[in-house]
Amino acid sequence: MRGRSVRKTERSGGGEEALRLTRCAGTWLAEPPDGAEEQRIAEAAHVLKEQRAQATAFYRDPVAARAFSIKLFRDERFAPLHFGDALVEKMIAQCGEPPVVTAETEEQFSNYLRDAILVVALPNTRRLLAAQLRRMLPAYVAAGQWQEAIAIDHNAFRTSLGTEVTPFLAHMALAGLAAYYEEHEA
Repeated sequence: MRGRSVRKTERSGGGEEALRLTRCAGTWLAEPPDGAEEQRIAEAAHVLKEQRAQATAFYRDPVAARAFSIKLFRDERFAPLHFGDALVEKMIAQCGEPPVVTAETEEQFSNYLRDAILVVALPNTRRLLAAQLRRMLPAYVAAGQWQEAIAIDHNAFRTSLGTEVTPFLAHMALAGLAAYYEEHEA
């Protein structure tokens, strides 16, 4: 393990690292999942595989899938997953203050957000955020909200393994920035 930092974190979500990285304090997402919850997540993922035709249709139009995902992650149920102060402060320390958004600076802000996310979205952080997102899956599968469940599963997968800025990461960072400035400039 030469040259690598090994940290003990809750690989399946919750715990101290989740409290530090997100705004999940005081919610069910602050606690690590127990065996029963992990079983529900696994069962939901298994049931979701039966929706292959809907998943294929979802992936076929990446622009529509991205737009749907962004709209989904604006829902208040995902608020506990917004980036916490630790991630936002690291974004600001590495990339500076975000530019003020105007019609002329919209692209500049998008570039800032992408770069800032890539600074903080390291492999362990990605895995933890994806694990936290997957914890939402059973509720959507149980409700038969297949497109939402597919979007959650897809974003969790892309977040955990990729180096891209997924719609999930983009909205969690944006909402985290907004909450940070709202709290610290009040």
